[in-house]
Amino acid sequence: MIDWVRVTLPFIHRPLDTGEVFSMDENGEIEWRTPKRKHAVGSYEKRISIKSDGADGQGNATHLWISGNPSKFLQGHNVFGSDDIVSLVYDTFLVIIRQLNLTANDLEHQVLRNGLYPLGMVDINYSFELPSRDDVLAFIRAMEFKAKTRHGRPSKKGGTLYFGKTSERWALKMYCKAEEIRTNTGQLPEPLTNKGIEDWAENKLRVELRLFRKELEKHHIQYAKDLNPNYVRDLFNNYLGKIEMTDQIRLTDSITAKLPNKLVSTYTLWTEGHDLRSMMSKATYFRHRKMLLNYGINIDLRPCEPMTNNVIPMFRILEAKPAEIPQWSFDKNLIHQSARKAL
Repeated sequence: MIDWVRVTLPFIHRPLDTGEVFSMDENGEIEWRTPKRKHAVGSYEKRISIKSDGADGQGNATHLWISGNPSKFLQGHNVFGSDDIVSLVYDTFLVIIRQLNLTANDLEHQVLRNGLYPLGMVDINYSFELPSRDDVLAFIRAMEFKAKTRHGRPSKKGGTLYFGKTSERWALKMYCKAEEIRTNTGQLPEPLTNKGIEDWAENKLRVELRLFRKELEKHHIQYAKDLNPNYVRDLFNNYLGKIEMTDQIRLTDSITAKLPNKLVSTYTLWTEGHDLRSMMSKATYFRHRKMLLNYGINIDLRPCEPMTNNVIPMFRILEAKPAEIPQWSFDKNLIHQSARKAL
């Protein structure tokens, strides 16, 4: 699904009254100035950033800059959604101009309906189904130690795993969708609760790809129309394939899910039967031993025989087909109508 976008839409209008940000040199001369952003409000109070851009010499702005999540803006959530960026952006634009009492001419409507505007950045997200939420969390923890891309090893902040977090071209991140919708930023609006969304997200691993302008241009995606809905998933899978993973992961390890990050690798090595005393300093060994005892684990003892019934190849999860959009989401009007084209 299309998540976050950054676009500049050709649209002549009176500049939005948002104020300005400017830079002044030591002599008091203005070096540059740019309009501040303001927010348009969509479904269930979800917001998207907008500002006027350009000038026609007659007091009008020539473009409308938009940055934000059109899925959330239109649906109130982004648990699942549409691959059709042109439809999402156009419907977002209609809501914005109606809210601001602005009017677009026929040519502008045609240009936007056809996606003839530059695409500055886009996020593409898909969810993958695992047996349980614990399995999702265990997978993310394992990926922290057993996966890499050309960016190197991933970094972890909170419950989110990042590949290429600071890259100016492309980045991937993974997180548990069920955990995310419990936070302030991902929380479902009250009218959307208890409609099946939370249950659907319970066992979903969310993988998010962010592509910046330079990377989009590498794929000959200059305009929104170039990101055809039928191409979105193939493009996503291309980058997912850049993740290099070791062969297997043990799922549903409830102990691992509770451990702080600094103890996970020690515990994992212990369960695999490694001699920890030869792999770390004496001080580290005894410090970790003391901390792991709080979880009922004594690394002085040999671990039990490793479980085999829940050991699966890591690549199987990410090569699997992303979770399908549930039919009831259409029946309950919980998703943008353009998503039906993919069914």
